[in-house]
Amino acid sequence: MGMFDQGFDAIIIGAGHNGMALAGYLAKSGWSVAVLERRTEEGGGLCTEEVTEPNFLHNMHSNYHPLVGICPVYDDLELTENGVEYGHPDVQMGSIFADGTALTIHTDMQKTAASFARFSQKDADTWMRLWDEVSGYMDLMVRTLMYAPPIALNDITRALASWGVEDKSEFLTARLRSMSVAEFLDKHFENDRIKAMLAFHAAICAYQPHVKGLAVSYPVLLGKIANWHVCKGGSHRLAHALMRVIVKAGGRVFPQVPVTQIVVEGGRAVGVMTPDGFVRAHKLVASSIDVNQTFETLLEPGLVPERTRREVAEVKYQDASLFNVHVAMNGLPRYKAAAFDPAIDRAWILNIGFESLADFEHEFSLVRSGRLPERPRLNAAVNSLYDPTDAPEGKATGLLRVFAPFALEAGGPEGWGAVARQYGQVALDRWCDLMVDDDARSIVRRFATESPHEISQKMINYRFGDWMVGRIHPKNLLEHRPTDELAEYRTPIPGLYLCGASQHPHGYITFAPGYNALGVIAEDMGIDKWWDRV
Repeated sequence: MGMFDQGFDAIIIGAGHNGMALAGYLAKSGWSVAVLERRTEEGGGLCTEEVTEPNFLHNMHSNYHPLVGICPVYDDLELTENGVEYGHPDVQMGSIFADGTALTIHTDMQKTAASFARFSQKDADTWMRLWDEVSGYMDLMVRTLMYAPPIALNDITRALASWGVEDKSEFLTARLRSMSVAEFLDKHFENDRIKAMLAFHAAICAYQPHVKGLAVSYPVLLGKIANWHVCKGGSHRLAHALMRVIVKAGGRVFPQVPVTQIVVEGGRAVGVMTPDGFVRAHKLVASSIDVNQTFETLLEPGLVPERTRREVAEVKYQDASLFNVHVAMNGLPRYKAAAFDPAIDRAWILNIGFESLADFEHEFSLVRSGRLPERPRLNAAVNSLYDPTDAPEGKATGLLRVFAPFALEAGGPEGWGAVARQYGQVALDRWCDLMVDDDARSIVRRFATESPHEISQKMINYRFGDWMVGRIHPKNLLEHRPTDELAEYRTPIPGLYLCGASQHPHGYITFAPGYNALGVIAEDMGIDKWWDRV
């Protein structure tokens, strides 16, 4: 008898973190569950590889985990007990400026305010009022805006009113729906560099600072500005923990079993085809892969309603991807700017090059035109500061990221092959320029690059190199993500659900698409919500 002969209650397409979390909950609810994965290992973006030298562990895609301790999945699935350990950097982020000064964001907000005060006492005071407000409403906002099916913008306004926020708040208002992050920062802060540091936090979350309407989500982002965590031993450890949860509960994960078709009988999804044959789903199929693959590749065209087909074809993806440089290092870098602020040497995530809101506008306009900045502005991270297990003793790993076009003006997506190595060196040189001279000469052992084109080929969910799996824009968020029809995790084909990053809220390691799909499935299938008891 073959391993698929009996079928399963639920088949999950794709072993990314959302699909695996959904599988874990369903298996713990007593269902038989199979997760089918195209690649040779589980995890999706939770991918850690030795791409420079042996024993240097590089997170290829997912590096920052900002919802540890906030997201309910960590507790519900007992991920810590199943092998996940996180470091919580005390210096979360920093900016190094061209004149040798630096800003730092700490988990201790008094230290953050002291750093801000060196640039503007007024902004430091504003920041503390904003932080107190946002962190006070954080649980409400996260539960309402992330770990629940999407609500309409008008309902967010009503929610703010019902919480009494608008009466008490100088920051959280209905006007945020029409503002960009840059406009929000201009309204409340005066110092260019403080505004740039706070806009950098939005940008690395894929919230481009000048897109109108994104300010409505910005307070939620700010609420986790001190909650960025590094997964010790590499992000893939989180994937291993999810695998353990599923297997312990009796579920199965099958790598190297790509789904070639979703099978529909009598109008209902009843299973999938794989190279090994048909696998029956007794209750449901849930797709954690992007919405275009789901409806345009895996379903026969005649089975997809005209409205669905038309709207899916119009789904937009981010117009900026990432170019990555993975670095094996001879030790931890030390910066000249430590003479101004010693804490900068301990900052996990660094902004190098964004010094005003105008810099973001300039950078993203270049990217949208397919061009590369001659001096790339960097998002740099040294995980070894807070995870000494990711490199041999005394050594370190580094990660540089540059906002970049998927398709180059000269050469298109494949044009990256001719320039990636050289551009990686340019990015590396900019980083080393900021280090004390001895470090700059000796610190780099070897580096490997990863272009947006390479990312999209390896992680085919990341269409056009889009790690958020759908653009971050008011027309593709909340009740519009990925389309108005598909926003509630259900599809027009009974028995077929959507649980991946195409769905609300979006990509990143949030678990929210999988968790929210679980709630909808539980309602439809009469599952006892053991995870949702107070």
